[in-house]
Formats: sequence, structure tokens, C-alpha cells
Amino acid sequence: MQRRNNSQDDSKYVKARGKTVEKALKKALKKMSANINEVEVEIEDPGEKGFLGILGARDAEVKVTRKMRNAGVEEIANEVMKIILDCLDVKYRVFSETEGDSTYINIETVGVDGLLIGRKGDTLDSLQHLVGRIISKRLGGYRRMTLDVGGYLKNRYDIIRKKARKAAKKVRKTGRDTGLDPMKSSERRIAHIELTDEDDLSTYTVGSGKLRKVIITPVKPEGNRKKKSGR
Repeated sequence: MQRRNNSQDDSKYVKARGKTVEKALKKALKKMSANINEVEVEIEDPGEKGFLGILGARDAEVKVTRKMRNAGVEEIANEVMKIILDCLDVKYRVFSETEGDSTYINIETVGVDGLLIGRKGDTLDSLQHLVGRIISKRLGGYRRMTLDVGGYLKNRYDIIRKKARKAAKKVRKTGRDTGLDPMKSSERRIAHIELTDEDDLSTYTVGSGKLRKVIITPVKPEGNRKKKSGR
């Protein structure tokens, strides 16, 4: 039975590579005959532009998985968080909302949101990973779920989207690459996806470890490509 489930899961995702995350994502969506709202996107390799766009360059790779129904996700998440928060003797309230096949769960505590969020959201990342693994185990497959505390992630992602749009305007105005602040993988993913439909722009990632950041660059029309001057 387990082997059959794994086979079914494999058929629900595709991988694709491209010069940029956007191009790889578009290829993957075309292969799956789906739109961005019907899939979960994992950036397996953000790629590298390389020196002068040639030396050390590496294509980006994405994995898109068709979303599954989220029946039961809210109940399991509430059950798990109740156990954790009761052990911490934390008073809390849980608010959930489901849109399509995505479940957003926000926890509000009395004065200890910071304990659950951690430095730059590290503790919250761990909580979401733990709850997500339990949900997947009990429901027999991946389910799209966002675990938040005090609206921290929602606010953070809104800020990243606004910064990406602001940087995109700067790139269009100056015609030069613009970088965002270093961010963790889940946050870089938000920036990449926010600009996916901008045909005149592309994004790539540079740096290593905690210094990795998203770079937004203009896309020159074919036949009008000029070599960049050194900077």
C-alpha cells in the first residue's frame, strides 16, 4: 500500500530547469498543464548567473506539486499546537481560514508571541516544519499549510512583496541589476514568485549561507544584448 501511495505522489509533481527561476517555473507549469494557483512551488536550485553571465553560470531548477485537498489539516494542526502550548502553559487563541486547498493558521498568545516566533522567525519555521510533517504523516501526503504567530509571516511576506515591486521599478528606471536584502529560502521564494509574470524582468540568487539574496535584473530583447561593463 505504501508503494502505491508513493507512486501516486510522484505523478503529481514535475521538475524543470531554466536560465531563471521564472523560466523554469513556466516550463514546469506547462508540463503539468496547471496555473500557479494550482500548485505548490519548491525552488530546488535558484541558479547562478555567473561572471559576465557566462563563467560559473548554472540554470535554476524548480519542482511544482499539484495541490491536494486540505480536509483535516485545520483539526490536526489545532490538536498538535494545543499539546505544545499547553505544555508551555501558554494562553492562546487559534484562528484558521481555508482558501481553496490552502490553510492558514494564525496563533495569538498573551504576550509570548516572540517565544514562538524566535529570532527572525527561526522558531516558527521549526514549528511549521514539525506540524507539517505530522499532518503529512496522518493524512498520507503533503498538504499546503501556513502556520503563523501573531500575523508575523503574513506581515513579513507582504513587506517582501512590496520590496520586490519597489526594486522592480528601480530596475526598469535604471536598467541595472538591483538586489534585495539577504533572506532565508522561504522568503526568497516569495520574492521570486512575486515577479514571475514580469516578462521584462528576471530574478536569480547570489551569495552563500545566510548571505544569499535575490537579484532582479532587466531582460534585454533578443538581438539587442550588450555586454555589461565591469563594476
